[in-house]
Amino acid sequence: MTVLLFVATILILVGVHELGHFLVARASGVYVREFAIGVGPVLLSTTRRSTKYSLRLIPIGGYVLMAGEDRREAGEEVPADQILYNKPPYIRALISLSGAVGNILLALVVTLIAVWASTFPMLQVAHVLPGSPAAAVLEPGDRIVAIDGRAIYTTNQITAAIRRAGDEPIELSILRDGNAERVTATPRYSEDDQRYEIGAYFLAITPTNEVVGLEVGSPLDVAGVRAGDRIVAVNAEPVETEVGLLVALDEALASSGAVTLRVARGDERLSLPVDSDGKTADAIVAGSSFADLGVDVRRPGLVAGLSLGLRQFASYVTVLGQTIRGIISGSIPARDAIQGPVGIAKVVRQGFDLGLLYFLQILGLLSLNLGLINLIPFPALDGSRAAFALYEWVRGKPIPVEREGVIHAIGFAILIGLMILITYQDIVRLFR
Repeated sequence: MTVLLFVATILILVGVHELGHFLVARASGVYVREFAIGVGPVLLSTTRRSTKYSLRLIPIGGYVLMAGEDRREAGEEVPADQILYNKPPYIRALISLSGAVGNILLALVVTLIAVWASTFPMLQVAHVLPGSPAAAVLEPGDRIVAIDGRAIYTTNQITAAIRRAGDEPIELSILRDGNAERVTATPRYSEDDQRYEIGAYFLAITPTNEVVGLEVGSPLDVAGVRAGDRIVAVNAEPVETEVGLLVALDEALASSGAVTLRVARGDERLSLPVDSDGKTADAIVAGSSFADLGVDVRRPGLVAGLSLGLRQFASYVTVLGQTIRGIISGSIPARDAIQGPVGIAKVVRQGFDLGLLYFLQILGLLSLNLGLINLIPFPALDGSRAAFALYEWVRGKPIPVEREGVIHAIGFAILIGLMILITYQDIVRLFR
């Protein structure tokens, strides 16, 4: 199944990429000899309007064979105006870039569809900071429906709404115990964080202060906490949720370093000292699990779904751009950031197992990767072919065909070497 999913994914990505080249070449009047998906021996083929369409054995790669790609067309069988290198350089650059554009458009479309069709958990107030603007109007467990009339589905939307408001009041539409309410809070500027905040934490699932599980030997287990207990305070600071517990632990560790938990066990109230020496808040609660407030999901409408999809796509572009820059600068190890066929196949299978919408998002991300990478002006990639064409446009004459061929051959050899190395790293990861 993993192999089949991987092959299908590659066929889609390569097919769209080559279709981009093909459509722009045909629209530009270039004679296309063959449109091939895969490489190696032909499995299936047909000829339509003088173009051979073929599916080949090895489903990695593909090509659009155009008349005059090697600049050696004599012109007897193909009219001169249909030969690639008789076209203006900017047309050749567009043809070179169209494959990458096709992949980027595919990424955009499938991301929009996947996000629009998804359900989103209604964000909950997981903790409010004492004395903050939120403390006067919000309570842990409140569901956030909208801010200033705009439906809210992600924490990024909350952050953006607060940033837009600045020091002006914002109206939050919430659900509290199933009842719809509207409350108003005025953001306050935080010098430490250099941004406007209302002093609340928001999560899709809010863990409460009730302990439901403990690993033997974990810090809370050693302190005497038991499943079913509710941690109601850290030192003198009341807590209602796990987030509130972590915030209170951070404050206690930063001030005195001593931690005493106030625990409700049935009708009993216990004070349990915790060994906090050298521990962080996360380390203290490690090995403990908490009950939660449940999840309420909703599906965005068409406009909201498309808007969320565009935001998601923009975040993909941003992250990939940062990753590429990091790899080039050396700040991100290439072996940690890049996966080859084995790693991609594993990710595709994981996405498919999670459901169609997850698979679509992974397909979109892979397509965006392929598109952006091909825009890089590295020899043998589409970006370099476009760069050669534009260089010719500026220079007024082409680079000698032999020299360009050698440059692309060297680039191709480097890419094959990198692919072998990346695949080896993928295989090593499987056995770690």
